Formats: sequence, structure tokens, C-alpha cells
Amino acid sequence: KYTFKSVYKCTITQYIQNKRMHEAEHILLNTDLNINQVAQIVGYKNASRFSELFYKNTGLLPNEFRKNLNL
Repeated sequence: KYTFKSVYKCTITQYIQNKRMHEAEHILLNTDLNINQVAQIVGYKNASRFSELFYKNTGLLPNEFRKNLNL
């Protein structure tokens, strides 16, 4: 019997978070939306929590990510 974790090598929560962060990266690179707007679009009500998780995932805060990749 297959489980989500055996197929995707992560928990459902981690999978969803990874999808959200990937979408956030795309939005940060392709729009001028502020961090609060990006956080809400990808499903976070709290921009601080979004920034914390984005940092854990990428090693950069959302604004740093945008600046570094838009040089």
C-alpha cells in the first residue's frame, strides 16, 4: 500500500508548503506586489509567518530574494 509520504518523500503539509513557496518565488520575480499581497495570494494570512517560512525554504527573506534575482 502506498502512502503520500512514500510517493512524494515528504508529508502533505511539507508538500503544500513547498508548492506555496514555489508559487511565491514566481510571484516575487514577476510582479511588484508587496509581501503582504504575496503572502495572501499563496495562502498565508500572516506576512510575518510567510516570511519566516520563506526564509526557512530559501535562506532569504522575500525582499532579499526579489532583490538578489532582479539584479
